[in-house]
Amino acid sequence: MNNSLKKFQAWRSLRQQSSKRRELERWEKIRARGKAQFVFGTAVAYGLTMAGVLDVVDHVFYGGTKYSLLSNAIFYPIMGMVIGHATWWDMERKYKAALIDARVKASPSGELPSHINPSQITAD
Repeated sequence: MNNSLKKFQAWRSLRQQSSKRRELERWEKIRARGKAQFVFGTAVAYGLTMAGVLDVVDHVFYGGTKYSLLSNAIFYPIMGMVIGHATWWDMERKYKAALIDARVKASPSGELPSHINPSQITAD
């Protein structure tokens, strides 16, 4: 029983690492297109989706009198921009942490290499 549990935990750990690697590879491609395109795409996708869904909900449950489609079409893309920025910052944090982790693992000592400050470089 204990051996099966260890095998399952090893499989699960490997699967999580693979999933994280695929997520970071996907993020590299998105990141290459730029922050502005990502935030704009998120704002449009989130804004139009929420405006449409809430318009349908408004008509089904409230008879179409609670909110107008125009106010939803303005408010939710703005919220989409906020969500896009927050997502960008979160993914950048994860991406940079993964790069640091990869450098630490690649280092023979297992420690992060020190950064050289350009002001400390002297001509000998």
